[in-house]
Amino acid sequence: MILAHVAAGKSTRNVVGPAILYRIFANIGFHGTARTMPPVTPGVSHRKNTAMPIIKAEHTISSLHEWEIHAGPKSARQWVDGRSAKEAARAWLDGNGKSLPVEVEDALRVNQNFGATKNWIAEPEAKLKFDSFAGEPRNSDLAVHIEDKYGNCLLAVEAKADEPFGETVEKTIAAAQARLNKNPRSNGLNRVRQLKEAILGIEDEDRDLDAIIRYQLLTACAGALCEAERNGYNRALMLVHEFVTDKTDDVKHQRNGADLNAFVMHISQGKISTVESGFIYGPFKVPGLPILKTNVNLFVGKVCRNIRTTDG
Repeated sequence: MILAHVAAGKSTRNVVGPAILYRIFANIGFHGTARTMPPVTPGVSHRKNTAMPIIKAEHTISSLHEWEIHAGPKSARQWVDGRSAKEAARAWLDGNGKSLPVEVEDALRVNQNFGATKNWIAEPEAKLKFDSFAGEPRNSDLAVHIEDKYGNCLLAVEAKADEPFGETVEKTIAAAQARLNKNPRSNGLNRVRQLKEAILGIEDEDRDLDAIIRYQLLTACAGALCEAERNGYNRALMLVHEFVTDKTDDVKHQRNGADLNAFVMHISQGKISTVESGFIYGPFKVPGLPILKTNVNLFVGKVCRNIRTTDG
């Protein structure tokens, strides 16, 4: 078992393959039900010291060089200091595989539906399929399988410097319609409609909503929910991991914040208007069908790592 190899300090090479990675926690016997969270003592670290690996295929990743080689972005221009790909890798390697980034663990502990992390294993650039259509599946910056005192959950990390959450649903629909006009076999439009129904609870066109909701937030949540369901988990967390650096623009950070707020306001039915950094919100009961067969609780959160050295 991979956790035994890690605990013993042995190499995980050839122990686990990509198809097995997502099944590890399902096979080690999770337990626990939702209970009231124990109080958090301010200023006291609750981080564990048990090393847990970050793995891509059969490669255990323990350095920025290994991350770039095995799970880096397609373009070398994206692997630079101050941008999301490299800074996310740096943040998740910060604890030498012994702990989650402190801002992530702190956010988990302040939501009563999560507890201190017992075990975790992660895959960068994880492909999370959420429908049966052909084409590239959802690419999550990091898929993290976590065990805490309440059971097990899937954390899908959306790393952001100041890049947008993709196009709006409105523009995505227009592009999908254009592809369909050229190729009657295109399923792009059906994919968008399914996602709207499953996550937003809307089957028909809603121009006002389509104009403000970012499509990437739909696919990020759908990927997390479906991967949780495949593993028998009842919690899926889509976590925005924001990086404020010397190369990011505060106006763009504010735009992303507004886009995340609009999305969460809708799925919370207007109960949550602002997503604050350091917090996890939910559970949200999204319709799920047609992409989900079971009820999986959706959570959305945001954490921030500020490494800016200038006034910005």
